[in-house]
Amino acid sequence: MLPDDSKPFHVVCDASDFAIGCALMQFDDEGRERVVSYQSRQMKPAEHNYPVHDKELLAMRYALIKFRVYLLGEQTFAVYTDHTSLRTAMKSPHLSQRMARWLSFFAE
Repeated sequence: MLPDDSKPFHVVCDASDFAIGCALMQFDDEGRERVVSYQSRQMKPAEHNYPVHDKELLAMRYALIKFRVYLLGEQTFAVYTDHTSLRTAMKSPHLSQRMARWLSFFAE
């Protein structure tokens, strides 16, 4: 599906022990969810040692960088991940430097 700037985008991302991946999605005129773009990559050796919530944040950061040209602008967008404890980790007063840096990136 070609991207339609008049419709909101949403991003689905996930991480495994070996790779990260994401999809940029939109709903078509019939209300069906359609893929605009897929992106993925293998993790670098150091990233294999990250805790699970950092791997999920890495996937989110990767998605926002890859899909930046579509997501910047007036429309809001949603990001979906399957790691529910990420919400708790992001609200923790004891953030790692990496997590604090990435959360600052997300605030942009």
